[in-house]
Amino acid sequence: MKFSDTNYNWKGKTILIVEDDVPNYRYFEILLQETNARILWSKNGRDAVDICCSSGEKIDLVIMDILIPLITGIEATRIIKRYNKDIPVIAVSAYATRDNREGSFLAGCNDYLLKPILPKKLLETLSPFLDTESSHSEEPVKVYRS
Repeated sequence: MKFSDTNYNWKGKTILIVEDDVPNYRYFEILLQETNARILWSKNGRDAVDICCSSGEKIDLVIMDILIPLITGIEATRIIKRYNKDIPVIAVSAYATRDNREGSFLAGCNDYLLKPILPKKLLETLSPFLDTESSHSEEPVKVYRS
């Protein structure tokens, strides 16, 4: 399924999706399938912090829901950024409140997206953080799930 006019090839990149709602996670997963990125999933802030800070996984980008269990997305981002300030974190929220947006940026989030997120908007937002010189392909990319 093609969601964008541009072919994104993020093979070798790992994206952590921090989302407690299964349908929302599946939405992100489906949108990112065409990119060849490796996808990891955390259902709460505590696990997200563990994955980013102590699991040994190299995380290239985090999609962080703001309202998640155990540790909020904002607090999880603060902890992750203290551990590694270079991990890009994209905050996502279904609630368009000033506190959510400002809190996300104060915690160190690199960008903020309001749900529902259109496919093209998601890919365009992630692209500057994941692209390398050879990350765009003129030919369609075959997706293999590992």
